[in-house]
Amino acid sequence: MAEAAIVLNTTAGLTGFVTGQARGLTEGLFQVTGFNDARFEKEMPLDMLASPNPLGDKQVVMVRGSQSVDHVYWLRYLRRGKVGVTDRKRVCVELLVRFTTFDYVPKAGQHLKTRHLDALADYPMWGISGLSISLMATGRGRNPFNKFNEVGSLVFDTTPITSGLPHFRINYRVQHQAKTVMGATLALNHNDVGAFLVHSNGLLEIAPGEGRTEKHFRITPLSGRVHNRPSLIGAADAPAGRVSLLAATRITRSAWQAAHALAAHEHDSLRVIGFDQLSGPDTLTVDSAAANGVVARTGQNGRQGAMRLEYIRNGAVLGSQVRTKIRVLLLLRYTLVHYFTDPDQAGHRQVVQQNGVRYASFQDVSLTVLDTVAGDPLVVGEDGTKYDIKAIKNRFHETSTLRFGARVEEVNGQVGAQVKITWRAQHAGSVGKSQSHDDTGNFRLGVDQSGNPVLRLLDEDSNKYFTVTA
Repeated sequence: MAEAAIVLNTTAGLTGFVTGQARGLTEGLFQVTGFNDARFEKEMPLDMLASPNPLGDKQVVMVRGSQSVDHVYWLRYLRRGKVGVTDRKRVCVELLVRFTTFDYVPKAGQHLKTRHLDALADYPMWGISGLSISLMATGRGRNPFNKFNEVGSLVFDTTPITSGLPHFRINYRVQHQAKTVMGATLALNHNDVGAFLVHSNGLLEIAPGEGRTEKHFRITPLSGRVHNRPSLIGAADAPAGRVSLLAATRITRSAWQAAHALAAHEHDSLRVIGFDQLSGPDTLTVDSAAANGVVARTGQNGRQGAMRLEYIRNGAVLGSQVRTKIRVLLLLRYTLVHYFTDPDQAGHRQVVQQNGVRYASFQDVSLTVLDTVAGDPLVVGEDGTKYDIKAIKNRFHETSTLRFGARVEEVNGQVGAQVKITWRAQHAGSVGKSQSHDDTGNFRLGVDQSGNPVLRLLDEDSNKYFTVTA
C-alpha cells in the first residue's frame, strides 16, 4: 500500500520523545561525547504521530507493533592539515550509530471499527528506538587518532523533529584549539556545528546544506536497510496463536545451500575473493520427550545483521616498523532465523529449543569488500576527496590475494547450525620493503548462550590480522 502524505502535528508537545542520555566516550586531550537510548515512546497518542487526525476527533493510543529493523552505521570524523608541504591526518574519530525502526498499531481494547482501521492503514506510522552513538573498535586501538595531541572536543546530542514524518536530528559541535608544529601553524582555533537526520525508514543522512559536515564526515551503512513503512493495521484482526517451546532431544537437518564464490574485487594489485548465497537448512526434523519426527521450518521474520571486518597487515623493513602495508575492509552479512512448527487449528506454534537456547541458523550469508561512500567533489571540493574511506589499501602494490570460503556445520557444545569461514592471505612481498606471506585461518559464525550472533576467531593468525565490529 502506498504511503500517504501526512504532516506531524506540530502543535502537540514532545512528551512522546526521549532525547537520550549523554555519555562521555573518551578521556584525554580530544574528548568525544555521545549519547544512548534516544527513542520514541512505546505508547503514543495518534495526534502526536499524524495531523490532521485521520479519525477526526477520535482519540486513539498507538503502541509498538510487531515489525522492526535494526540499523548500524559507521560514522567517521576526520580533520587534515598542512605540515610544511605535507597534508597529514590530524584527528580521526571512528563511531557507530545504532538504532531500531518499528511500526505503530492501535492499542488493543479500543473497539475500533473497520472503517477506522482502514483509515489508519493508509498512514506510515513508524518510530525509532535505541538511537545511540558510541566508539567503534579499531584494529590499531587508537580511537580517537590524535597525531599532534590537539586539544578539542566532539559532542553529539539529539532533538526530535516535528515537521513531516517524526524523526530525530543529531546535532554536533566540534572544537579545535590552535596548534603549531615545528614552527608551522597546523590549525587556527575553529568551532564547527552541524547535524545529521535519522529517519524512521532506516536512513541516516547529513542534513541538507551541511557542506562542511559533508567534507569532514563519512557515513557507511553496515547493517540494516532503508525500507518502506508498511502498515499491518487491520491485516490480522484475529489474535495470533501462542508460541510455546519445543525442547529438542535430537535434531536432523535438511540440506544446506553451499556458498557461491564471487568474482575477484581487484584494487592496487590486491584481489579479494568473497562469497554469497550461503544458507543453512530450511527444515528440521525434531525428536522430543513428547513426540518424534516433528517438522519445523524457518520463521518468516528473520533478523538481518552484519559485522564489519578489518584485515590489517603491518610490517618491518630492516627491523624498523612501518605503517600499515595492507588493509582491507570487509562486510559479513547474514539473516539469523529460528525454526517453528506449523500452526495447529487454533494457530498455536512451537519454536525449537535445544539446551536452553533457541535453535538458530543463518540464511543469505555473504562476505564482500565493504562498499564505502565517497564525498561529492562538487560539494566537498577536490581536497575533500582526501577524506574518503578506501576499502583497500596496498602501500607497496604487492601482488596479493585474500580469499574466503564457507560451509555450514554443527559444533559440539554449541547450539544451532554454525557457519565456518576459511581464509587465506597470499602476499608476494616487495623487494627491500616487504616480505612475502602465505597464511590461513578460520572464523565461525554462530550464536552465544543468549541467542545473539557472534563471530569467533578460531586461531592465532585470525586474531592477529582481523578486527571484528559487531
